[in-house]
Amino acid sequence: MSILEEVGSIPRDGDGPVFKEPWEARAFALAVELNRHGHFTWKEWSQALGKRIASAGPDDGGERYYEHWLAALEDIMADRGITCH
Repeated sequence: MSILEEVGSIPRDGDGPVFKEPWEARAFALAVELNRHGHFTWKEWSQALGKRIASAGPDDGGERYYEHWLAALEDIMADRGITCH
């Protein structure tokens, strides 16, 4: 299974992930690398991201997806004591 299949419903088009800003691609890549190095499973990641999206409430139309992605990444890194240098 490819990383894109494992990650799930990220914004994408026929060519793959769609990023509006460079920071979105960097946040995506950081999550992929931390997973690849065994810091969390995709199931754990999905749960962290789901909590962030749920906390946004019903008025969030998905345009803030990568803001939630980054916040979930910060949450999971803090929970595990992971720091970036």
